[in-house]
Amino acid sequence: MGASALLDMLWEAMHPPQEIADLLVMAIADEPAVLLRDGGVIAPGFDATLDELRGIGQNCDAFLLDLEARERARTGIANLRVQFNKVHGFYIEVTQGQLDKVPADYQRRQTLKNAERFITPELKSFEDKALSAQDRALAREKLLYDQVLDQLQTHLDPLTSLARGLAGLDALAALAERARTLGWCRPSFVREPCIDIEGGRHPVVEARLAETGAGAFMSNDCRLDANRRMLVITGPNMGGKSTFMRQVALITLLAAMGSFVPAKACRLGPIDAIHTRIGAADDLANAQSTFMLEMTEAAAIVHGATEQSLVLMDEIGRGTSTFDGLALAGAIATQLHDRNRSFTLFATHYFELTEFPIKHERALNVHVSAVESGDDIVFLHDIQVGPASRSYGVQVARLAGMPAGLIRQARATLEALETQQRSHDSQFDLFEAPPPPPIQVRSEVEETLAELDPDSLSPKEALDALYRLKAIQKESP
Repeated sequence: MGASALLDMLWEAMHPPQEIADLLVMAIADEPAVLLRDGGVIAPGFDATLDELRGIGQNCDAFLLDLEARERARTGIANLRVQFNKVHGFYIEVTQGQLDKVPADYQRRQTLKNAERFITPELKSFEDKALSAQDRALAREKLLYDQVLDQLQTHLDPLTSLARGLAGLDALAALAERARTLGWCRPSFVREPCIDIEGGRHPVVEARLAETGAGAFMSNDCRLDANRRMLVITGPNMGGKSTFMRQVALITLLAAMGSFVPAKACRLGPIDAIHTRIGAADDLANAQSTFMLEMTEAAAIVHGATEQSLVLMDEIGRGTSTFDGLALAGAIATQLHDRNRSFTLFATHYFELTEFPIKHERALNVHVSAVESGDDIVFLHDIQVGPASRSYGVQVARLAGMPAGLIRQARATLEALETQQRSHDSQFDLFEAPPPPPIQVRSEVEETLAELDPDSLSPKEALDALYRLKAIQKESP
């Protein structure tokens, strides 16, 4: 459906029957409260009783000021005050030095150190009316609201259409405002398979950076097509691998829902689903560990992803031993590349997986760049072609505030492990297809049993088969 056709459809829904429009305009306030119990839903002028009850509360200050002026003139007490608090209600306060001027109709309500508080019949009458006015106004408002709902019951179909039209226009207006304000572009859709994003940005991270003044967001490209189906993404922790993956997914999702997207340019082929395996969580109440949930989600992806799906795999295989995790990550990458053939962003800290594109022509190594200066590391958040050289985990731990002695020990251990690995490096192919299962040779007894169909044997044939099996057993060495 084109934009003009969509707007025409929404515009038609914005014209309910006149009687509904008149009732809603008269009964409901221009800016009603979210909750009915807060009041302010029924419009002023719709009900005289409600307006009177509201007026009592709104005119309370004016009444108190008028009463105070009249009582000062009547009693000659210049510092007399008429006030209110939630504990004692309304009262007239007179200082100790002016008590001889208090009229006889003043009734003592409270004694303080330097003053006395009184109530008069007029003030008591107003207090009873004012304190109950708010509760009565809320009750009256609920009654009126229920009556309005009853009148609308016979117009549910046009009201439903109106609500859908308003919701659609609200969504379109919000997306249009964001696109214009943030400089988003209009995506184009093509028939050939591709996800071609130039200068893509993560809208939430970009907004947060602008809000905090932490700097400009580093935009990145993502180019996937029929000949390049997978990006193997390596790089340091905190470097931006997850942000890059999520921004690609968000741009794809925004485009699919008809929005402009945060990018310089965007060209998309058919996308049927977005599958993600990101983050760490567990479900201990149902006896599922973090790793079990990770594998469950990964299994759902490899079973459900198609050639038109976008798959995000972030650090798969972390929740088990190094060799287990590496083996599973390699097998999952192979499955997605060879069988699912999905568009895949595969982020990993297993550097062994950077060998994957060598034997898989539709995969490409990319990395998030960083610059190391002494003990410091600067994240450039720039996606570049090629594998990363290291993960900089120790440097990130130092930035997190780990003690200097702990960091020194970690560096020494890391260097020793890397030296040991280089000296014992053995050659093996992580992505080699598994050998076929061994051929099972069956015995004569097993062959004979395989030929029998118990459901079709008569009692005589079953007995003969049993004797035949016994005979074979005796002849066997």
